[in-house]
Amino acid sequence: MSGSVEETITLQSVPLTREKQLMLERLFEEYHAAVNFVIKEILTKHITTPSRTIEITQDEFYKRFDPRPEYLQDVVKTARVEIGRHRRMSKTVRSLRGKRPYFKPGQMILSNPIVSLGEKALVLISAKEEELPIPFDKRSRNRVIDILQKLSRDPKMYGRIRLTWRKAGYADIDIRYVRK
Repeated sequence: MSGSVEETITLQSVPLTREKQLMLERLFEEYHAAVNFVIKEILTKHITTPSRTIEITQDEFYKRFDPRPEYLQDVVKTARVEIGRHRRMSKTVRSLRGKRPYFKPGQMILSNPIVSLGEKALVLISAKEEELPIPFDKRSRNRVIDILQKLSRDPKMYGRIRLTWRKAGYADIDIRYVRK
């Protein structure tokens, strides 16, 4: 056993300006639509592997949503996780049986080339190469500042980052990383 353990840190953002809120809401809506599109394609075409999903949905996805292959990989992974979660839940929750899985709005799970992590902020890069910095709240940042410094120096230590939208102009940021 290698001795490395996966842990998650949770941070909050500062209240975002109105312009950043509008841009972030638009990115959340696009991600929501993209994941639901991929879920629909996986279920209607009975696709079993992630690589086959990327191969089949690639052309239409690039036209409709985002031309970056990293973004498509993140969306496919989220869609497959949502399908698996729905199948597990449908075994116990009767009202989910026979229904198509649906990714709920207000959440994005992205990886390193699209999101970069710094000591004081998370930088989200849109399809038009616009950078959207999301600064961390001082209290939540100071609790884990030593971990953030390590993660900002070595992007391979963290995987996908979950952003959750709060209606009051805040975002919650969950970072899963490998502690050695």
